[in-house]
Amino acid sequence: MFYVMKRDKVENLIWVIFFVCGLVFTIIGIIICINVFNYNDKIETTGKITEIGGYRNSNGNIEQEVYVEYTVDGNVYESKLKGYSSSFYEGKEIEIYYDVNNPLNIGVKSIDLVFLIFPGIGSIFLVIGGVGIIIKGRRKALEKKLMSYGDKVFAKIIDVCNNTRYTVNGRHPYVIICQWDNEIDGKKYIFKSGNLWFDPTLAIEQKNIDTLPVYIDMKNKKKYVIDTSILADEVVDLT
Repeated sequence: MFYVMKRDKVENLIWVIFFVCGLVFTIIGIIICINVFNYNDKIETTGKITEIGGYRNSNGNIEQEVYVEYTVDGNVYESKLKGYSSSFYEGKEIEIYYDVNNPLNIGVKSIDLVFLIFPGIGSIFLVIGGVGIIIKGRRKALEKKLMSYGDKVFAKIIDVCNNTRYTVNGRHPYVIICQWDNEIDGKKYIFKSGNLWFDPTLAIEQKNIDTLPVYIDMKNKKKYVIDTSILADEVVDLT
């Protein structure tokens, strides 16, 4: 008897986490960008960099502080920019904007583009998680349909190996390779099972299994599913 955790649940959870985190990052990023890129109440002017300083943050990285002097309605202001560029130097004149309601709130449009990172990263996670969920759902739907309406054949087990192109929690799943000799067209067809999160080798040997049922769409033989339930019967879910 084999005792394993169902890593398929972990796989599903990972896609959901990607999707939810991506959705949250995207929404927060869009809200930030709407506030940052709303230039309706902001006026452009020319400022002069008066000081560039630096300090080491809690992570040990150096953060740059840039102070700019500028004039608004005859009054001279000095304020800190919310960003830094390697092209900055003390005494350089740069194009800035200031908030009409709060002249001390200043910025540079080119630096504001950095805030696009938040919705950008969020959308990447959102797409990865969404695609993973959709692919997983479609695969399950196809397998269910084939198990109900597909043509059943028996294919010989020829190999058990790891799917090294896929990893969950640092482990590769197992796949079973089967071969079916089609007497009608005289061709040999190779099938690969879905990912198995346990080594089926011992169960195959103990039950003396040499073939597995395969359900095929004969109109498109690329659509198939190998029924490995006889092996999963030996697995106890501890999750």
